[in-house]
Amino acid sequence: MKKYIIPIIACGLIISATSCKKFLDLKPLDSYTENTFYVDEKGLQGGLVSCYDALQTDSLYGNNLLTLGEIRGDNLTDNDPGSGAGVRNSIEVFSETSANNILSGAWQGHYKAIYRTNIVLDRAPGITMSDATKNQIIGQAKFIRALSYFNLTRLWGNVPLVLTVQKTDEARANTRATSAQVYQQIIADLTDAASKLPTTWADAQRGRATSYAASALLAKVYLYQKRYDLVASTLQPIVNAIYAGSVLSLVPQTTTFPSGLKTSKDIIFAVLYLNGGVKEAVNQDNRYRNNNNTNTITIPQAIFEAADNRRALVAPTGTGARPGKFNSPVSNSTEVSGDFPVIRCADVLLMYAEALNEVAYGNAEAFRALNAVRTNAAATPKTAATLTTQNDFRTAIYLERRLEFALEADRWFDIVRTNQLGTVFPGIPAFRSIYPVPQAEIDNVNNKTGWQNTGY
Repeated sequence: MKKYIIPIIACGLIISATSCKKFLDLKPLDSYTENTFYVDEKGLQGGLVSCYDALQTDSLYGNNLLTLGEIRGDNLTDNDPGSGAGVRNSIEVFSETSANNILSGAWQGHYKAIYRTNIVLDRAPGITMSDATKNQIIGQAKFIRALSYFNLTRLWGNVPLVLTVQKTDEARANTRATSAQVYQQIIADLTDAASKLPTTWADAQRGRATSYAASALLAKVYLYQKRYDLVASTLQPIVNAIYAGSVLSLVPQTTTFPSGLKTSKDIIFAVLYLNGGVKEAVNQDNRYRNNNNTNTITIPQAIFEAADNRRALVAPTGTGARPGKFNSPVSNSTEVSGDFPVIRCADVLLMYAEALNEVAYGNAEAFRALNAVRTNAAATPKTAATLTTQNDFRTAIYLERRLEFALEADRWFDIVRTNQLGTVFPGIPAFRSIYPVPQAEIDNVNNKTGWQNTGY
């Protein structure tokens, strides 16, 4: 019997070991993985939703971009410099270091959005579905990836350009692409997105990126590159649509803010937050007010005309109340709704006016676009008699952008883009126009040479 027992036991051990290995290799049956989720249209659509979701977080439009794009500028003052070990205040007073966790949060938040879009773009070609729907998904993913990279290069200059789904070892081998290379990819993504996306969505899908959004963001990218002829030609069809008023239109801020963001024709793209959503409520509430009265709005009221309907919406306050622009309806004591506008019709018109003026002063369409925004705000129109030179017009545009987009996380970027850093903040060195690369990101790569920005 022994000669039979030993082989049977051995065979049993082999079977047992093989079974154990298979058991240990099993993926959880009650949860999705990347390999089991992105296998059909439903999974791909769910993955796309996660891309939009990445924009909502505190790391991005829920909070940190307000610090990096607005508190860094001259519209707000931090009343609580010791909060969070001073990380927010250090950004305001130009003393931030590569250890600042707001910087690391924003860096990681953007790359999380990019990672999710890369998964969608990687899996979409292999999924059976209608070409029209597939193209719309691809277009939206490319829009979100482009927006993420636009923010990254505005914040840090040279950044890793990741266009595939990477494993850890691959990520550790990343290097920083030049800002020019990043912009080239952004332009490619937005050009393709604009060709694939519809001009509008049904109400049930409102908030998704449109071809207008892709083209408007593309024009903004050209504006940052000072390619003014391309800004004007890219924006002209959108400007015509705004003037027509059927799909897009300027809306006086007394009605656009504080309510109506979700349905306003002025909004070309916004990061949406659900009515009464608890998580979204926390994000929105943190923007300009918390229980410690963190921020005081310091934009001078004197730069507004007395009748300007935008003035009261950004009135200085140290009481802790939200500014009128974001004083959204409250569902209960803790829940609010507050979408965050990223691209508006007013932005399109002011970019159009700026570009036309840079090409040649005196263009009647430049005055028309500028005055459309001013008239919408009940401000006095400008004429060639009041703006007699190209520089006068340029100065008026820069001021108008500050008035129109106050508290919308664009002020700091405008200061840098228009070379006003030394004027608005005398004595601040030029290297502070971009932020230090988070040290945690440098620590994670193999070759650390050339990763930190000059001056930090």
